[in-house]
Amino acid sequence: MHYPNLFQAFSLKGIQIKNRIVLAPMYTGWYQEDGVPSEWMVELYARRARALVGISVVECAAVNESAKGSPCMLRTDQDRFIPELARLARAIDKNGSVPILQVYHAGRYGLGERPKAPSAEPFLKSKAGYVTPEALAEKEIECIVQEFAAGAKRAIDAGFAGIEIHGATGYLIVQFLSPRMNKRLDAYGGPLENRARFYLEVVRSIRDAIGKGPVLGCRFMPTEWTDGGFGLGEAKTLAKWLEACGVDYLSCNAGTYESWARTEIKRIIAKPGYQVDVVHEVKKAVNLPVFTNGRFVVPDLAERVLDEGKADAVALARPLFADPEYAIKAFEGRGGDIVTCKGDGLCTRQVQQGKWAVCSQWKEPPWGLCSKR
Repeated sequence: MHYPNLFQAFSLKGIQIKNRIVLAPMYTGWYQEDGVPSEWMVELYARRARALVGISVVECAAVNESAKGSPCMLRTDQDRFIPELARLARAIDKNGSVPILQVYHAGRYGLGERPKAPSAEPFLKSKAGYVTPEALAEKEIECIVQEFAAGAKRAIDAGFAGIEIHGATGYLIVQFLSPRMNKRLDAYGGPLENRARFYLEVVRSIRDAIGKGPVLGCRFMPTEWTDGGFGLGEAKTLAKWLEACGVDYLSCNAGTYESWARTEIKRIIAKPGYQVDVVHEVKKAVNLPVFTNGRFVVPDLAERVLDEGKADAVALARPLFADPEYAIKAFEGRGGDIVTCKGDGLCTRQVQQGKWAVCSQWKEPPWGLCSKR
């Protein structure tokens, strides 16, 4: 077998996963403004599922209207979204992959002039300038916790096998975790146990809502990669707390939008497998599956990392966007045919401009994408 470690099956919460390839959540903007997926989005997930992806995590389902970081995003805050969520879950499941929905809140990256955040700390939101978010009241925090739980329950009712909580890249949960962004003086600010309180409340509320059966994972940030921010030492402690709360896996992704813009971090993230070592440190702290991330543009590197025991699976976002057939090409020994992500940032620039993400490596956009957008 080509890549025996990469295509080794494993069990996650009693579900047999056929290999160690996880489709990591990547925001594409391929949604409608009414919170439902486009036909092209459904087909994109189905296509990657057909091409042997083990787990498929659907990205960024906002837990309420103000939680959205873009006008075109999935939503989970009303029952009317269940049929569309079910359409996505079926497209993944019937094509052989395990469907998991990522629930999230953008926090200070939300829409509007005064988005909500843990603290009213000004930040450079875009080229348009600085934004000062409005600090959340404790009652608002309690409400958001329940919205996470209600949204997760709708996703499970729609047929998803599990939930992934977005606790990375600088969104609301990270904004609570980071001492750089969280200046609260109440029970949600100060020492790590307070800054992690919101995160743990979200985990417990979701587990209570969905029951013991479904998978519950976290998109987990091992380090913020900024001065005065959330670091690896605290991350290892937090990972243990999440495990104790009933989390079933950690899918790691280091850094935030602000740190990724720093010159020294840009040099780091340009390297294939750049997160492996920091993710391995998290893995050593817990006894649950830990997924690594970070420019696995070819399967050889993924195979080596798994062989060395530095992760339990490899989470691929842009590599599976550049080439939806990445997994099946690897399985068939056609690694040289994989269309590799070049890391030129076109997909990111597209969504930042309110457009659908596209890849510079596509010879022809799939499914008439350009003519439809």
